[in-house]
This record gives sequence, structure tokens and C-alpha cells, in this order.
Amino acid sequence: MANTQYSQTFDTDVKFELLAYDTVDNAKAGMKTLVADTREGTTADTLKPLSINTGADETDAYAKEKQTNAALRVGTIVAFVIGTTLPQDRDLQSFASMQVQRITTAATGKNPDA
Repeated sequence: MANTQYSQTFDTDVKFELLAYDTVDNAKAGMKTLVADTREGTTADTLKPLSINTGADETDAYAKEKQTNAALRVGTIVAFVIGTTLPQDRDLQSFASMQVQRITTAATGKNPDA
């Protein structure tokens, strides 16, 4: 497994973490563990499930307190998007969709920054 992180703070604070696995099954297991770990110590009444459409193979999104999170799996890549001061819950979908698009572009051998 390999990972990378990006964080930039302006008026909104969004962090991206990308985890690369060697197989789809390992990515599925890794995403399941990531979601369980991030939800640890919270109760069902403190989590607000979010429905976002990103085009990912798997998605798990929720809000807790002032933070919105999305775990996304695209093939063997798991992206974790954390927004701590997003103005709207729907902003998470925009950032998450951007990550899915970039992962998909990179998977085809193209530069996602081009």
C-alpha cells in the first residue's frame, strides 16, 4: 500500500488522502477499515449519512460535528476526503467527484493536471 496526502487551508479546509492497493479486494478491505477507524468513538446519533454521487465504485460519506468525510474507492485506489469547514454538505460532493475524475484520468495513463 502507498499513500499521499494534500492539505490546503483558506476559507475552507479540505484534506485528501489517497491509498493505493495491489488488488481490488485489498482496496475494498482497506476502505472498510478506513471507514471503521474514522467512525470509531462516534455514535449513530452523531453521524449524519450523506448521499453523494461521484462515479466511484464504492462511496461512504457522512458528516459529524463540523466535519464532512467521504471514502471513495475507484478500482485499487481509495480516496479519503475530509472537509472541516465546508460551507455546505454538498461541497463535499464537488471535491469527492474531482478526486474520482483525477484517479480515473491517471488510471488511463494520462496526466490529471493536463
